[in-house]
Amino acid sequence: MVKIQNQKMIKNTSAIINDLMSKSHYKPLKTLFFCKDFLNSLPPAKQRLIARVYVKNDILNIITSHPAGFQELNHDNSKIYIKILIKKYAQVYPLSGFSNIKDIRVMMQKYTFNVKNKENIKKSPYIELSLGCFKNTFENGILSNKFEELRQIIKNA
Repeated sequence: MVKIQNQKMIKNTSAIINDLMSKSHYKPLKTLFFCKDFLNSLPPAKQRLIARVYVKNDILNIITSHPAGFQELNHDNSKIYIKILIKKYAQVYPLSGFSNIKDIRVMMQKYTFNVKNKENIKKSPYIELSLGCFKNTFENGILSNKFEELRQIIKNA
């Protein structure tokens, strides 16, 4: 009698990711991967304008990083072009869910910069104080006396 051993198949990372994406718990991960892949199918000029892409309630939401990008992508010709790309992408990847998309919404990102804490940035309103150690090179007696008075005021402060 010959014993047949069960050999475990070693999966590569893409097979593991596909297995995880097939589970209902990881559905947001699946849509995120397809959205990222769809973003890569756009031309590089339009990719630079887009900050994020996501699908919610059968609407493709495109968030731009600049107001000029919002104007360009919200134009009718751009929306028609994106809708054509969605149809082609849905034909190539039928499991992506892009065939269910009914509308495109283009929005602008509210904040484009990081707000720094005011507590961390402390600027002193005054320049560094002097110790009053400097030379008096005035030859005029009146100016020399005023300069010495100024030195005394600085040292006493």
